[in-house]
Amino acid sequence: MLKELNDFEIEEVKLQAREKLGVCHKMNDIIGTQIFSILSLYARVIYYPFGKEAPWGFTRISGSKNDSGLAKPFVAINTSIPVSSQVFAAAHELYHIWYEQNPDVLPMDLLDEEDKKNNEKKANRFAAEFLMEEIILRQEIETYNIKDVNIKQALRLAELFTVPYKAMVKRLFETGFIKSDKREKLLEESEESIDQYKKRFAYSMSEPDNRIAVDNLAELSINAFESGLITFEKLEYLLSICGLKPEDLGVKNTRKSSFPSDEELDSIMEEDE
Repeated sequence: MLKELNDFEIEEVKLQAREKLGVCHKMNDIIGTQIFSILSLYARVIYYPFGKEAPWGFTRISGSKNDSGLAKPFVAINTSIPVSSQVFAAAHELYHIWYEQNPDVLPMDLLDEEDKKNNEKKANRFAAEFLMEEIILRQEIETYNIKDVNIKQALRLAELFTVPYKAMVKRLFETGFIKSDKREKLLEESEESIDQYKKRFAYSMSEPDNRIAVDNLAELSINAFESGLITFEKLEYLLSICGLKPEDLGVKNTRKSSFPSDEELDSIMEEDE
């Protein structure tokens, strides 16, 4: 049986999520992948495929012992995991950014809360409240005329909100749509069987996108090149950090290099001999 937050803690997190939904003007929205844009307002975000067995993400990775003075902390999201898991990880990290000032690592078993610290449980509950706001969830359940939640309906809702299946099942319990015995039964499904059910019902598999992005490095690099502040070679190097090439972004080297060619360098060296 999962260890739960107490009623006071739950109410506190609910209020925090409602407050931030209001600040972001998202009270009537399904957040989904919008969470990445919201996260970028409050952090410098790195997206990188660290591997399926690696943590889901990191917060405040600038290298200093205590980064609380940073105007924008650094956050890394592991793109080797399904996009739905990336969405949940981003919302989880926003809780730590907004309400804590400590480094954080999101383990791959983030949604298994029995051995997690209280602040991690709060961050998970915040992510659930923020991504699956109760009124919006009720509206979708009414729209799709869901009377009795089974695995098909839980997967449908998880797809609609772009969240992990396990997170949706827990949220359905938190909001009173299912009882604890149904929650436990739905959570018994293995990852393999969940994937098989998704294929059976023709639902999105929410595959990893393996994208690489380092905040707005690509944009800044191109702007610097177009302004004549860096060479084409420097642009190539900076874009390579993001897994890109200039031609991927429609940028061509139309500027004549001010550096000597290999032939010119050979000629210069021969003159010095």
